[in-house]
Amino acid sequence: MSEVVSQPPPWSERISERYQCTLAPDLADWFDREIWQRQGTGEFRVPISPAALLSDAADEIWPGLMPCDMLPVLADSAGNWVCVRADANNQMSEMVQWFHGGGDWMPWGKRLADAIVFEAVVERLPGPRRRLAVPAENPKQDFDPLNDPFVHWAFEHQSKSIRELLAEQTSPQETAEILLREDIATEAVRCELVQDAMHQPWSSQVNSKIASKLGLSWNDCVSWMFDGSRIPADAWRLLKDNLNVGDFDRGTQDWSAVERHCKAVIDHTQESTRQLAWAWDLLGYAIERRDDRAGAIGVYERGATASSFTDQAVRMNSHWMQHEAAKFSVARLQKLAPETVQASKYLSSLLGSSSQACRHQVVEYWMDQANNARDPSTSLERLMHAGWDVGVDSFHRFSTLLDRIAIEAEAAGQQARATLAKTHRRCLQNRYGV
Repeated sequence: MSEVVSQPPPWSERISERYQCTLAPDLADWFDREIWQRQGTGEFRVPISPAALLSDAADEIWPGLMPCDMLPVLADSAGNWVCVRADANNQMSEMVQWFHGGGDWMPWGKRLADAIVFEAVVERLPGPRRRLAVPAENPKQDFDPLNDPFVHWAFEHQSKSIRELLAEQTSPQETAEILLREDIATEAVRCELVQDAMHQPWSSQVNSKIASKLGLSWNDCVSWMFDGSRIPADAWRLLKDNLNVGDFDRGTQDWSAVERHCKAVIDHTQESTRQLAWAWDLLGYAIERRDDRAGAIGVYERGATASSFTDQAVRMNSHWMQHEAAKFSVARLQKLAPETVQASKYLSSLLGSSSQACRHQVVEYWMDQANNARDPSTSLERLMHAGWDVGVDSFHRFSTLLDRIAIEAEAAGQQARATLAKTHRRCLQNRYGV
């Protein structure tokens, strides 16, 4: 009589057990049908095997730099990742594109299938396609969406309207409208639309070297790229004469569209640790531009605690105020309501550039807030701010911080976050000996 060979549990069950979480159906399908075994052609074409994720300390995790509620599942060739993120209900409920160069991150939808769809069609959206860093070569030069196995799998998990995008040529605006209507990576889509609304054609013709040659401050130029109304008449004449551009190249920035999209992003985001600084910064500035001083101050105050790793400052050209404060919202608050900044221990600690001393004060502030929290959930939220608001003053901080996060998450019944924090802690020990 032949011996019955038992089959191992599906990958999704093992990962769910390992991380004490519930996977979205599409992510379970990705693992169980072994889509990750195939070869993609897009920018994020390197899947992480479930076997690697089941290890005690996956090499793919960047401990300390990567927020400890994230688990990488898909990589590009440059060290950037698409991660899945655990929520307070132990659901793996959000996809995030994490950039290794500075630790910046951007939500890419609720599901892996949504993130892959967004990557497949992002070049078809309105806007200038500005990146956080210029790659050495085009990362999508071999992209073949009609024959890409990851793309085909992702579109299988979509509505008819989204599936039709793969074969049909829609206008940039129509593509954006379909993605928003079907709730596909809406924050990332609106980020592209905001850049489109702010884009001025002349800005593509100037860089720091050209600015220096013309005797212009590069920081001033960045502020003009951010808001065209800030360009002095004599500076515009100089730019026109030397860049071979005309008045039509100034374009027309649509700040009402900026305001609308940023408000939609903010309304879509609930948890404080997931607030997106770029949306708060630009909403505040759009309101400030229409002379609603009180409204702008209120938005800047509320947005000041959003992580600096979510400001998309290079893409939005909002980094022209970084010499005044570590966050754009705080810099604008200092202009509009300095008494409010001075009265706040937290806000005043962010004045000046983001230095080690600034980071130390911010971390200490959040640690004090966590110590005074009335419940584990609030303490956990504040500890996450301590680690990933403006970064830490010393990498050794993460050892005790991750231990504390794991304890508070467990006490709050957030087992997935506790398990992820413990995993990131082991990775920290293995990689850095901390």
